Amino acid sequence: MTNSKKKIKIDITIFAVIFVALIFFCLSPLLSKLFKTANELTSKKNALKTLENQITALQDFQNNNLAYQQNIQKIGKSFVSNESPVEFIGFLEKLANKYGLGFSLNSVKDVSEKKGNRATTAFQVMVVGDYPAVLIFLKKLEQSPWLIRIDQVDMNRVEDKTKLLGFPTAQDGQVVLKLTLETFSNYLGTTK
Repeated sequence: MTNSKKKIKIDITIFAVIFVALIFFCLSPLLSKLFKTANELTSKKNALKTLENQITALQDFQNNNLAYQQNIQKIGKSFVSNESPVEFIGFLEKLANKYGLGFSLNSVKDVSEKKGNRATTAFQVMVVGDYPAVLIFLKKLEQSPWLIRIDQVDMNRVEDKTKLLGFPTAQDGQVVLKLTLETFSNYLGTTK
């Protein structure tokens, strides 16, 4: 009887090991496939959520397209035309005349940067007049809608008006403002 009990215990143990092995080898791939499918489902849900967010953002963009176009046009107007900066030069002349200043444009040259997409034009401008009017001119130039960078400012007192060619009305005590500035144009890849 002990022998038969031992045999039954060995048989049960062997059967249990075989049963556990079958469960492990049969259910393990099934469980791993289940986990893999669950992970794929989670990633697809995340991708779907991202796609829905992108669709919502695109619809918002389409709904606000007119406002964006208006803003883009406003930004576009702040760039100076690289081919014909006449409008900007006219603005400078009108601004100088408004404050009773003498105005001279000494040079214009293309100094576009080779790296990137920025086209720039350099201007050398000379303005002559009373000190407060010259400061107002400079302030209004900085506040103008044009996208400019002032590289150099040189202000001197008029002491010998014979040295100021082109400014016959310059008087002693007035100031001469020499500006070197750059205007930006064609930054967005479009010609204005």
